[in-house]
Amino acid sequence: MQIAPDQIDPDAAKVVQRLRRFDHAAYLVGGCVRDLLLGLKPKDFDVVTSATPPEIKRLFKNCRIIGRRFRLAHIFFGSKIIETSTFRANPRELEEEEGDNASNGSADGDSNDLLIRRDNVFGTPEEDARRRDFTINGLFYDIETGQVIDHVSGMTDLTARVVRTIGDPDIRFREDPIRILRAVKFAARCDLTIEPETYRRMMDHRNEIAKCAQARVSEEFYRLLRAGAAKRSMEILVESDLLELLSPELSRALRGEADSDDSRLRRARLWAYLDALDRSTNRRPGAPSNSLLLAVLMLPKQARRKRPHLAGREFFDDALRLAEIISDAETAAPELGGRPIIGEGGDATTLADAGGEGEGDDLAPELEPLDNFDRGRRRRRGRGGDDRPRGGDDRPRGVPGERPSVVAATPRYLPPAAEGLDSLLAAARSLARPSGRPAFLGTGAFGGPWSTRQD
Repeated sequence: MQIAPDQIDPDAAKVVQRLRRFDHAAYLVGGCVRDLLLGLKPKDFDVVTSATPPEIKRLFKNCRIIGRRFRLAHIFFGSKIIETSTFRANPRELEEEEGDNASNGSADGDSNDLLIRRDNVFGTPEEDARRRDFTINGLFYDIETGQVIDHVSGMTDLTARVVRTIGDPDIRFREDPIRILRAVKFAARCDLTIEPETYRRMMDHRNEIAKCAQARVSEEFYRLLRAGAAKRSMEILVESDLLELLSPELSRALRGEADSDDSRLRRARLWAYLDALDRSTNRRPGAPSNSLLLAVLMLPKQARRKRPHLAGREFFDDALRLAEIISDAETAAPELGGRPIIGEGGDATTLADAGGEGEGDDLAPELEPLDNFDRGRRRRRGRGGDDRPRGGDDRPRGVPGERPSVVAATPRYLPPAAEGLDSLLAAARSLARPSGRPAFLGTGAFGGPWSTRQD
């Protein structure tokens, strides 16, 4: 396995070279090295260095330091970000040493709780490699020598195409349970198998995912779907019962507890949509948005849809891409198109029409913008570009070329706890309602704590 120089991002190479010019050790690290060795295209390039975050910021004017639990530098090249971190040691080992020196074995708290809550302990390159999650992610690449630096036997596991934790998997998953979802992501995206002991410990500690911050769980779930291997990721989640923890409603839908013809059709359509989502992700340059990912999951339960003209709306690009995914799935398997999804007699090009709005093509009420002129009613665009209500009245028309301000309204209802896909779909519709609060996404770890919100 070799890495050709022309496969390396030139901006990442510039970051490494500048750090070295100022006497700092610097390497490419992690997923980009893994993907290049597997013959895949990396989604981004990360750098690891002996320079601390403040030192990195002094060297790069286009740098911003982020994070609190894990401080690192983002170096910007237009829309591209080269994430640059400092060599770190395992903070848990330092805490154990400090605890031994302070109390000689006395314990205040749960000694079984290994969850890492701070991660800014700087260390050596070898310590940094050994504190990472999986052997395939602990590889460094030296741009100057063209050599892969392997402190954790990652090359052996890459050759065997195996996902294995660095060190004891029991400890690794208790330190950070999100690593369980990351193992699923790497196995699905890179077409690898999970080493048996690693898999057993994943199952032992899967319930500890609830200890992690809600935002981290949600983002890792979205990453599973947007990495170009959504179908395989979902298959692994179902096989391992992890989906039951994250979203019980979706798990029941995919497992097929109902045996009716309608239920079997919906399950088949959902798998087909996930397959089409993967093809779209691998074909298009930009990653799908979170709203598009949710729409793909919710659509198989939608009984009927109208054919709105969406041109000019903020979600138009997502709607167009969603129509392409649906068209792709139902073209590949025509038997899945039993009900109209895009619209009666419509196809994927329908959404691209930029003409006027036809009769009966109104959007669902939850997709309508609320404004301070005529809440809940559709607008007719005037000559000057202002939105004028239908019928005459003496209310102010606004300045030509400006749209009336949007008033963020409080949702009129609190979605009930989702007991099935029907109620989950109703809850998903509330995502489009203006609200300053997190959206309701089910009763599992993916969205559970949010369901207890009060208005």
